[in-house]
Amino acid sequence: MSRDPAVRRPAGSRSAAVAAVTVTTVGVLPVYLAGVLSVQLRADLGFGPALLGVLVATFFATSAASSFTAGLMVRRWGPVAVVRLSAVVAGAALAAIALAARDVLTLSAALVAAGWANGVGQPASNDLIARSVPPERQGLAYGLKQAAIPLATLLAGVGIPLIAIPFGWRWAFGLAAVLALLVAVSVPGGGRLRPTASSAPSEAAGPFRRAPLLVLAGGLLLGAATGNALGAFFVASAVAEGIPPATAGVLAAVASIAGIGTRILIGWLADRVRARWLLIVAAQMAVGGAAYALLGSGREALVAVGVIVGYCSGWAWAGLATYAVARMHHGMAARATAITQGGMGSGAALGPLAFGAAAAATSYSVAWYGTAVLSLLGAAVCVLGRSMLMRDRPALVAAQQQRRGARA
Repeated sequence: MSRDPAVRRPAGSRSAAVAAVTVTTVGVLPVYLAGVLSVQLRADLGFGPALLGVLVATFFATSAASSFTAGLMVRRWGPVAVVRLSAVVAGAALAAIALAARDVLTLSAALVAAGWANGVGQPASNDLIARSVPPERQGLAYGLKQAAIPLATLLAGVGIPLIAIPFGWRWAFGLAAVLALLVAVSVPGGGRLRPTASSAPSEAAGPFRRAPLLVLAGGLLLGAATGNALGAFFVASAVAEGIPPATAGVLAAVASIAGIGTRILIGWLADRVRARWLLIVAAQMAVGGAAYALLGSGREALVAVGVIVGYCSGWAWAGLATYAVARMHHGMAARATAITQGGMGSGAALGPLAFGAAAAATSYSVAWYGTAVLSLLGAAVCVLGRSMLMRDRPALVAAQQQRRGARA
């Protein structure tokens, strides 16, 4: 007699967290590989840097668009199936680039497919964490998941000297495809996962409201736009301002590692400290705005401080934001984070395009100062979105009073 997939035993918390991290890594690996291997790709496929920017923006725009459908897919098939599908499609896109990319059209089609996979995989993996990881460990799980994005950048960078230079760029994409398929088969089973009994909602839990989430997504869009501009243009702007390329590369690597550690640390703290986390997200964006202003100064010491603070604050809030939204929408993590993930994906696409246009029309310094303003604006919009989420929740006060009474 077959078992109802809706009541199968949830996957273990550790394996679910590992699946979320690895799927996130392979989800963004195609676009970061295309970026770090752009010199070899451009030489073989015959396109310029402007088109590369369009390809990267297309990937993130496709991710943003597809993320809005992830909630429906998860409700219909369950998070495990969607997470596996994301990894399989990412692997197929990487394999297509490795084996069949002979022109820009094929490369573009593969990146669009990879962007779709990343867009549906992110909310699905968020839901997998919300359903399978105990509440007291979810902050760390989301922090690890979002740390996978700068980790993918490091993996792509390491692929240049170890694989791309001695063997060619196709081998780098081919091995990444194998990695993605291994991730797909390693996702734990369980069909549609039901919420675990320990997954109690936080004090802020309440009904689903689309309008506040859309406003919050707008703030996260601005924050992601500035953060992705930092990752895309720091080295180029630093070199243009007179910093030696080797020094700029070392600064980027150190900042990236620091950013990974910060994302994990913030997630760990979220499990141990009760706070108004969306306000902390806004504060991180505000500090990031100050860091971007330092990047516009052109002074090497200030630039070094700016890039490290930028990675550790202005672009280290994504996991915390996802954690807060998921906790505020108990049992609806995929549906809620699909909206906020769409905002982040849109910002990731628009940020580098806007920064590049501003730098070309004016200067890198002006572009960084504009980025600082947008980051501050994003912080303000996040505060507004949070206030809208917290409005009209009479059960919140009752729950807080009940908890205080129980502790007394």
